[in-house]
Amino acid sequence: MGVAHEPIDEDPPTEEQQQADADAEEATRTLTGAGASAVEAEKKEEEEEVVRQKYDHNPGTNEPLPMIGAAVFILFAACALVLCFMAEYYDHFDRDDKFHPQSTALTSRHWQRFESQFNPVGRLLYPDLTPNPYAKSTCISYTVNNTPPAEVVAIFAANPTWNITEYYAGFDFSCKYHVPYTAIWGAMAVAFIGLATVCLYMRMVMAEPRGTDEMHETAEVIHEAAMSFLHQEYTWLAPFVALLWIFLFIAIDGQENDWVPASSVSFLFGAFLSAACGYMGMHIATEGNCRTAAACYSSKEEGMSRGLQVAFRTGACMGLGVVSCGIFGLALCYAIFGNTESLGGFGFGSSAVALFARVGGGIYTKAADVGADLCGKVDKDLGEDSPKNPATIADCVGDNVGDVAGMGADLFESFVGAVVAAAVLGASEFGKKGVALPFYIMMIGLIVSIACTVHIRIGMKEDGSAPTLDDLLGAMRFNILVAAVVITVCVLFLCVFFFEQEADIIDDMSNVPKDQLNPGPRLFGCIVLGLAVGVLIGMITEYFTSHTEEPTQSIGRATEFGPGPVVIQGLGMGMYSTVVPLLLIVAAVLGAYYLCGFYGTAISVCGMLSTLGVTMSTDAYGPVSDNAGGIAEMSELPSWVRDYTDGLDALGNTTAATGKGFANGSAVLSALSLLAAFARVAGIEDVDLLRPVVVIGVLVGALLPYVFGAMTMLSVNKAAQEMMHEVRRQFKANPAILTDPTQKPDYKRCITISCNSSLREMLLPGVLAIFSPLVMGFLFGSHCLVGLLMGAISSGYLLGVKMSNTGGAWDNAKKWVEAGGLVIDGEVQGKGTDCHKAAVCGDTVGDPFKDTSGPALNILIKLMTRFAFVCAPLFDDAWDFWYIGLALLGVAMVLIALVLVYVNAADSNNDDDEPVAENKELVEVTKEEAPKDTVV
Repeated sequence: MGVAHEPIDEDPPTEEQQQADADAEEATRTLTGAGASAVEAEKKEEEEEVVRQKYDHNPGTNEPLPMIGAAVFILFAACALVLCFMAEYYDHFDRDDKFHPQSTALTSRHWQRFESQFNPVGRLLYPDLTPNPYAKSTCISYTVNNTPPAEVVAIFAANPTWNITEYYAGFDFSCKYHVPYTAIWGAMAVAFIGLATVCLYMRMVMAEPRGTDEMHETAEVIHEAAMSFLHQEYTWLAPFVALLWIFLFIAIDGQENDWVPASSVSFLFGAFLSAACGYMGMHIATEGNCRTAAACYSSKEEGMSRGLQVAFRTGACMGLGVVSCGIFGLALCYAIFGNTESLGGFGFGSSAVALFARVGGGIYTKAADVGADLCGKVDKDLGEDSPKNPATIADCVGDNVGDVAGMGADLFESFVGAVVAAAVLGASEFGKKGVALPFYIMMIGLIVSIACTVHIRIGMKEDGSAPTLDDLLGAMRFNILVAAVVITVCVLFLCVFFFEQEADIIDDMSNVPKDQLNPGPRLFGCIVLGLAVGVLIGMITEYFTSHTEEPTQSIGRATEFGPGPVVIQGLGMGMYSTVVPLLLIVAAVLGAYYLCGFYGTAISVCGMLSTLGVTMSTDAYGPVSDNAGGIAEMSELPSWVRDYTDGLDALGNTTAATGKGFANGSAVLSALSLLAAFARVAGIEDVDLLRPVVVIGVLVGALLPYVFGAMTMLSVNKAAQEMMHEVRRQFKANPAILTDPTQKPDYKRCITISCNSSLREMLLPGVLAIFSPLVMGFLFGSHCLVGLLMGAISSGYLLGVKMSNTGGAWDNAKKWVEAGGLVIDGEVQGKGTDCHKAAVCGDTVGDPFKDTSGPALNILIKLMTRFAFVCAPLFDDAWDFWYIGLALLGVAMVLIALVLVYVNAADSNNDDDEPVAENKELVEVTKEEAPKDTVV
């Protein structure tokens, strides 16, 4: 039996013991917290290491081809510079500054002073003229009807030893061999330097890692689909280009006695370079998209800055490539053929390709975008670029097709058109210096653009937060502002010294004696005016389209009442947005014309487009960052990566809207300059607006942009309906697409629909643009054609501005709602709400406005004006060739009928085709089983 022990009483702990126990517990907690922090830090380090491994899993490529290309272009640039210095040396060596005293009496405004300039082409062609004291000059004068002025006849009559017949034999009085060789070879050298820079940028972009396997695979699908569409589009364009080449060779070049194919060959060269720019831009953009996403994924601290750098450098390849190819092509054509007619043919070739690239690309991208938005966001509440949406890949491909290849061809055509108009008017007003000045301006712009695209960077803020949209936009604007300021300073010195003591031209707008005139300061004023108007138009466009400004936010607030008020508010704001840009254009035309006539207007366009290398880099950057966001979403990267790409994409939308306003302004000024050049070549001094044929031309011209816009809008609607039908069919056939991550939609089917629809629907607008000036010119004469072009320019510009700004405002109003900017009764109306769905409907209407019809109208007015200029010798006001106009009208009607039959037959075949599914589980659904709300 055990003994029970009574409990032993213990003394209560003293205060010292209690304090010691508390200190021990605190130390334990501290050690535990430190250990937890260490564990968290270690875990974060492991996660970052996993990110780095995924990021570096697909390293960039180090292909030698870009470096070889850069070396070759640098070698060509060195050779061109040597020829440039040689031309300048011989030009000064052979110049005789002492002119015959009687030559000072030449005051006819069609006459320019004799210039003794070195010209090897002239010496080879006319060796017998060497004894003549003025034989070194190969562009004697600009005359009417190719006859010497009376003053020249008097000079030769006073000098019996001079043989005027021999002297003028074979000379072209339209400045056929009036070639400023220093400017031409210098332009080629700068163009080669620009192309070498493009090769280096391509090498740097390609060396960037491509991210995870999922990112690489998605980017490969986008790249292959985009390049496939481009190949098919160019295949369709080849017969069309061939027919136009035959027409120019027979109708234009065949009129010359020597049958030199200047216009036709230059046309082919312009078409080729325009297509090459689109191909180059598409290739690098589809390579840079996944690298931009990977750069954002590389670091939480520097990811956005790295992504911005990669995307901007990718866009710079397109921007510098377009400007370099444009300068090179114009310089080469002028060096070979030596006349302004060749420049017109080059510009017409670029316009023809640009029209189809812009229209076809716009239909492609907006058909996919509309289908993805309505069927994904509205019907199924899917997010932006969701991998569950069958149209997502087609939408990403469309961004490149429309906003890279189409925009590149568009701006290439604008750039070329500005130089052509200035060179044509300058040849007759200022001689060789008038031709050389636009080349020098663009050379300066390209050099400055290269310097301003070397680097752009924006880091994290001091508090560790990510940069805002204003920070990113500020970085972009800084580069553009620096380029504009530097170009202005350089052009000031150019105009002052280039035209120093140049008093050879009689100013039509002034009665100041000829010896007191110096056009340099006035031309500088025109250039600055063009730059200022371009910047102001961009600011006005940004005001009406930015989500931070009242016009766009007013559209967002209208979403509270449904889609109808959104559309009404957007249309009203779009109409208001045309007022200030039009007033700025009016001021530019009046100011430039008062300073230097229509040549001043053309030079102002060159000033406006002198920053194209850097401004287009910011435009082409947009679709690259947009694709990067789609790739990040489809590859299921962390949310912070998508936040970075969304920030870059928002910046791209703003710069794209500003770029469209910039393009609209340059388009109307360029078209007006080309119209003046057409009138001069056609011998038109004045146009009587009360003549019936002129009134007919104005009315028909004002109608054409509306018909063209209707064609493109309906084409997008038709293609979008096909896309929506396919997306809804897939959702019903395989509902697991929306819930099972292993089930993938049939992306290729949607890509095929967009591709085929865009290629079919781009034909009719092209027929309208080409045949309209020909039919009206042959039927009613050149005065009617002037009216047609004036009506098309005025109507097309206003309609294009309204459509571009309205679409941009609808798009950014949707983004403002998605970002939580709309608050009603204290509740944020974000994604998935009824207000968001109403904003998506407005954006759907705006998509073809801003990315198809609006931009294509710019090309329409420039293409018609340039085609009229090239074909100016064919038209007259005697109505002797009215039967040719009727014949062309009949041909146009037949072509339209054939196109309609082909399109309808293709649509019927598409309805009968069975969809090709990528997944074996995808069940066939007939049209009768399609959802009731399917749009037919």
